[in-house]
Amino acid sequence: MDALFENYEALLARVGARCEEIEAALSGHMACRKGCSTCCLNISLFPVEAVRLRLAFGALDGERKASVLARASVSPDDGPCPLLDEAGACILYDHRPVICRTHGLPILFEDEKGTRRVDFCPENFQALESLSGESMIDLDALNQMLAAINGRFCEELFGGDAPFERLSISNALHLDIA
Repeated sequence: MDALFENYEALLARVGARCEEIEAALSGHMACRKGCSTCCLNISLFPVEAVRLRLAFGALDGERKASVLARASVSPDDGPCPLLDEAGACILYDHRPVICRTHGLPILFEDEKGTRRVDFCPENFQALESLSGESMIDLDALNQMLAAINGRFCEELFGGDAPFERLSISNALHLDIA
């Protein structure tokens, strides 16, 4: 199954490198840290992300799985991410989806009205009057790449009638993967 994730892993490597560049350039202005989990919600994932996360979840010990599944059952589609431990740290941090990797960083995107906007965690960059375009992630371009990778993944895994339905993290943890 590893071959199915090659494109996704390549994207994660590119996203990781880009995030590291931005974090290095803006490090003195970022409040994000381990345990800072306000942005960590039970978001929806593309199938490629959901399956990869479910495989990583399957490698956890039984006690940790039971604890996560108990949190997931409290609010299966919204609320805090069930993968957060008691200290607010992600127990599958190395396997987190793309959106989790970019949380807090400046993202550039087009809103519903067609206006280009910048968003970031309000705790970050408080002492800066402006941000350089070089220190932003183009969310629309990133989502297009992720959608294309997901489409290819679904076609390879499911065939021509590939389901493109997004799943919450809680629902992804319950996927039956053989």
